[in-house]
Amino acid sequence: MMGTLNNKNILLSLMILISVTSFVFASCGSCQVKVKHSTLKKSNSLLTTIPESGEIEGFAITSCGMCNFAYKGSKGCSLTIKIGDTVYPVKGSSLHEHGDPHSEEGMCSAVKVAYVSGKIKKDKFYSDSFTIVESPQ
Repeated sequence: MMGTLNNKNILLSLMILISVTSFVFASCGSCQVKVKHSTLKKSNSLLTTIPESGEIEGFAITSCGMCNFAYKGSKGCSLTIKIGDTVYPVKGSSLHEHGDPHSEEGMCSAVKVAYVSGKIKKDKFYSDSFTIVESPQ
């Protein structure tokens, strides 16, 4: 009987010790630990829709609108992006900024992928940045 009582006292003491220790090490949160918040990462998704704000950032299909997308909004060759089924002319970047458009790898001969950011407004894409994704080496 005495052994059982001793075991109960030891077990009770151990439980109290564990509770107090976990409380002490758990912290109350008042010590101003600096937590590094995750920063917004750039999107690695293909753009398929336009949000209500019109602000976009991500990968878009790009090419000469007239030569490859049957875009009728301009009389000649022009830089466009395609999001979903809609083609948007690009303002703030031009075909010639991305090489000779009529070369073998030019925008009039190939459909490419670009990382873009900017705003769609009145059926035009106003580019803040427009970077053609290059082929891996």
